[in-house]
Amino acid sequence: MHVTLTGAGGGIGRLVATRLAEAGHDVLGLDRDPDRLDALPDTVETVRVDVRDEIAVRELLADRPIDCVISAVGWYELGALEDVSPAAFRRHLETNLTGVHTVVHAAMPTLRRREGRVVALGSVAGTVALPYHGPYSAAKAGLDGYIDALQREVSPHGVTVSLVEPGPARTGLNERATETLEVEDDRRRRGPYAEQYAAFDGYSPESVPPETVAETVVEAATTGSPRSRYRVGRRARWLPWLATVLPDPLVDRIIRSGLPGGLLGRLVDR
Repeated sequence: MHVTLTGAGGGIGRLVATRLAEAGHDVLGLDRDPDRLDALPDTVETVRVDVRDEIAVRELLADRPIDCVISAVGWYELGALEDVSPAAFRRHLETNLTGVHTVVHAAMPTLRRREGRVVALGSVAGTVALPYHGPYSAAKAGLDGYIDALQREVSPHGVTVSLVEPGPARTGLNERATETLEVEDDRRRRGPYAEQYAAFDGYSPESVPPETVAETVVEAATTGSPRSRYRVGRRARWLPWLATVLPDPLVDRIIRSGLPGGLLGRLVDR
């Protein structure tokens, strides 16, 4: 199987690339960070590219055999929406949502001819929005809708589409997101959210091991009968269900309790 994997140098992407290559699949790993690409096994073909660059992606994938597109891109910065500039909000959407479409759009004619599949890595934050993760939650919620629409359009043409939605995993994504809170900024240090920002010091939640997420992505990419949605980890399974059966004020309290130091965080994050 010929796999095109975006975000190949990230915590989950690296694990997925390695497992697929070890299983004998041809993997083209894409990432915009050359150092992260250098860390991949020699059995993985790597190309540095920014998936937000439509022209570069289209030229790269033209005439390539593609049986599966796996999107493992992910990036965000912590912050209350009041403190997120429109430009920063736009970067979240471009990376986590538009970047997925850029690759899928370029690959879909080939995927239709080869009756391939698409696997996208989402997040429980796209199903149940998290405070101080607003732009990321918005992008992943958009990905949820995008994948549903795509699946309903292309499945009659023999293309399968899956969304993998994990809870938090220790891949470095959440840890890097806190770096924006370390900036010496009076608005952040003295503003209305200063106390909440301080609580994120050392933020490193985990409700599911990265290896489990990677195994689920590989399963969605290789199984004979992939599911349309895979929820991985306790948060990813329970929070969406609770959000549908409990009153909204109670759901809001539960979600806030999942922040650093909250009850939910202590129960399901290790």
